[in-house]
Amino acid sequence: MSPSRMPPSTPDPSTPRLLPPSSRRAPRSRRTVRRVLLGQSDRSGTRARLSGVGLALGAALLLGACSGGTDATDGRLRVVVGAYPFAYLAETIGGGHVAVDLLTRPGAEPHDLELTAAQVTGVGKADLAVTLGGFQPAVDQAIKAAPPRHTLDLSAATGISVEHHDEEHAIAPDGHESPEDLAHDPHFWLDPALMGRAADAVADELRRLDPAHAGDYDANRDRLDAQLRDLRDAFRSRLTGCRSTTLVTSHAAYGHLAAFTGFDPYALALTPDTEPSAGELAQIVSVVRSHDVTTIYTEPLASPKVADVIATETGVPTAVLDPIEGLTDTSAGRDYLSLMRADLETLVTGQQCRP
Repeated sequence: MSPSRMPPSTPDPSTPRLLPPSSRRAPRSRRTVRRVLLGQSDRSGTRARLSGVGLALGAALLLGACSGGTDATDGRLRVVVGAYPFAYLAETIGGGHVAVDLLTRPGAEPHDLELTAAQVTGVGKADLAVTLGGFQPAVDQAIKAAPPRHTLDLSAATGISVEHHDEEHAIAPDGHESPEDLAHDPHFWLDPALMGRAADAVADELRRLDPAHAGDYDANRDRLDAQLRDLRDAFRSRLTGCRSTTLVTSHAAYGHLAAFTGFDPYALALTPDTEPSAGELAQIVSVVRSHDVTTIYTEPLASPKVADVIATETGVPTAVLDPIEGLTDTSAGRDYLSLMRADLETLVTGQQCRP
């Protein structure tokens, strides 16, 4: 069975899920949950980013009027993507038949992407845009204003609905993350089964746009499916007999990984730039101690300051767990698969697993 047909694991809704004390202040609307998952902590910041997109779109229209049409791409399909996981899928399945343009620069948070006029123009010239609706508002706006030839929204394939959901339904006051909340978490690629579903969707779209190379796309997809199946099996077989099943991370981005491995995620903050108060820090320290937490996980693109404070107070070590939102020169792997395997080794050591 390929990963695309393996049902991704979901947390047992009857099992309490640890979340930060700051999330217990009051029920939050789904609108708030969506901003949190997107890494957007306030509306003004979102409006500012979209305003910047508007300026870029205006300039792009002028550039497009002067450019005279689509640039030649030596027969390859031009694919534009906003985040690294989408680029990995397009490059791995498309191979030499595609030219992929990743809009987020290395080392930058994909949530906060702002596009230049030239990038917006490039979106309009692309044969295909691969995106996840609502994950990167700047990309959504660019696609609407400068439509590419075709757009593939991975929401349907992955079951992730970041953009469309009941915004009036509040989560539990204690911040318990239900399966419904998980369906709005954009970091689907941390579950290889969901990544497999996305791979199938990309292969289908490339085959439709370029039937002459359909055989190559199918072969590349099948190869990736097998690798994803092996990856998921490795996670589930090696993350057993762990001393700790509480997954303490710097912010709420690891829900899909926790769901299929059976860990209970606890985020020190809801967004990368959120800092708890002194009282909240004390509560987090208490939780770390009471749940016999063995490691506190930071991430490459966010400050480890809060995690370091708690680690110093509790004596619990820290380790880097990559949410694989982008590649840098210091990344623990060269691509998605190697980064996932590096994360697996980190978890085996950090959670003190003895399969």
